[in-house]
Amino acid sequence: MLLEEIIPLTILSAIPDELAQTLTQQGICEVNAVLIGNEINIKALTNRAAPRKEWVLTQLSERSLAIIYPYGAIVFFNATTSATVELITRCQKYASQLFSTPETEQFTVIIQPHEPEGIFQNKVSIKKVSKQHLEIIGDALSKSVILEYHENRIGSLFDKIEPIAKSLKERGKLGYRANELLKHIGSSLLVVQDMVGKIEVTEKPLLLWEHSELEPLHAQLVEDLEIFDRQNSIERKVDLISRTAQISLEVLQQHHSHRLEWYIIILIGIEIALQLYDLFFKHVIT
Repeated sequence: MLLEEIIPLTILSAIPDELAQTLTQQGICEVNAVLIGNEINIKALTNRAAPRKEWVLTQLSERSLAIIYPYGAIVFFNATTSATVELITRCQKYASQLFSTPETEQFTVIIQPHEPEGIFQNKVSIKKVSKQHLEIIGDALSKSVILEYHENRIGSLFDKIEPIAKSLKERGKLGYRANELLKHIGSSLLVVQDMVGKIEVTEKPLLLWEHSELEPLHAQLVEDLEIFDRQNSIERKVDLISRTAQISLEVLQQHHSHRLEWYIIILIGIEIALQLYDLFFKHVIT
């Protein structure tokens, strides 16, 4: 495996001409997205003020780049294993809720100045290496690994719906406590908050307002990665989990209410029995 010297973290406002030329001459670039945690503190990582949702583009070596996103994703362009590991290790120091098994996504990008841009034979074709092109590709891949993570989270919650329904059918009981059901509801709401509040999965990159020529490339990437379909699927599952947990909680509360009513009836019955005893039996005995 080729090793390369990693230079200090450098924030780029544009792609260096030498690097762009190198990648263009190379004609192909492997792109890898990795989700390392729930959040990366960009301000602390770069030691500079940064808006909460701002991502940064950094140069890893003479031939490789990476985009670091505040919601925990890193997208590598033409990076070797050593460069990838070094940046991940560096970012982990400023990340929260690190994942033991990071989510990953990969694309092969080919640079063809005289060919149409888009996805052909499972490869992304671009005319030139620019910051705008890398932003479009990085945005799609980073959102894909985010969706993969939430799909797995929702999948584990979704599996818990079957035992609830089965218990109601076979025993007429839930078999769950109120706090467990509330945890299901809370977990579902957190998934929605992460995707809508922090990440805005379905939002287009702002650069498309000024670079409308990249709209077709973005649309093809979103379609190929099934971003909207996967988002809709997650939302439907979240809704079903929330409704199932809420209904189950209402049933549980109703059962508790009925049980309390029986306790009250029994206590009233005991009180009546004691009063009857005082009125009749106790009088007879004396």
